[in-house]
Amino acid sequence: MRVSSINAIVAFFVALVTSQRLNKPPLQPDLDNLKQGLLDNLHPVHSTRDRFKAGYIPSDCKTIAQREGFNAADIQVWNIHYDDNGGAYNDRGNIAFFGDTMSNLNVHIHEAAHSLDLQNAYKDKPLSSSTNWLNNYNKDPNVPDNYAQTNQIENVAQNTVITTYERNVPGGFWGLNPDANKIFYQYATVDTEQREAGKLLVPGGKCTSRLANSDPVPISGVATAATAAEKPDVALSADVSTIPDVDFNTKDSCQAAFAA
Repeated sequence: MRVSSINAIVAFFVALVTSQRLNKPPLQPDLDNLKQGLLDNLHPVHSTRDRFKAGYIPSDCKTIAQREGFNAADIQVWNIHYDDNGGAYNDRGNIAFFGDTMSNLNVHIHEAAHSLDLQNAYKDKPLSSSTNWLNNYNKDPNVPDNYAQTNQIENVAQNTVITTYERNVPGGFWGLNPDANKIFYQYATVDTEQREAGKLLVPGGKCTSRLANSDPVPISGVATAATAAEKPDVALSADVSTIPDVDFNTKDSCQAAFAA
């Protein structure tokens, strides 16, 4: 099947799933009680950074900035080099953060969860619209929180936050909420899919496949022959494979939830 056909199928299921609000009651109002445990147990991987080449910006970054009403010339662009290669929304794998989110790992994990789900990291592709997910969702009386009621895509993402907490924080989510079994089958589905896919959202993993880096473009104007010769090299290293680009955007559901 061609990549264009896969993209069309994923886009169809994303549109279908995002339009359907869930009617199961939330287990708790939000997942704020997970924040500190995640911060205490998921420490940053060592990284270094340097400024992106002057006059250039990744094309996806420029598109998002302009769409949100910002001047691309006001964006500071950095290269972040990880030792493991490694309010918000997710646009085709690009996570756009607004304000200070450094102390809220819930948001980072939630948005990364959209990439895992919608960019086909799991056996069931996409997980949020798969028969396996829906069958297990139907076995539970609750969803994790109010945010998870938005639709199945946001529900998978919030269950991913819980799964990450359960796998990394002593005592886990079951130690926080005595009624956690009311979302057991949803949690267990995400947990199983993650373990089968590899070391996802746990320390010690290594990035072996990812989206290609966005093509660098001039911050203003158009590229000339002279500037093209100075264009930054953003090719992936030889030991990292490229995954297909899947067209999706969670802005409406993610930002609506953060604004609530």
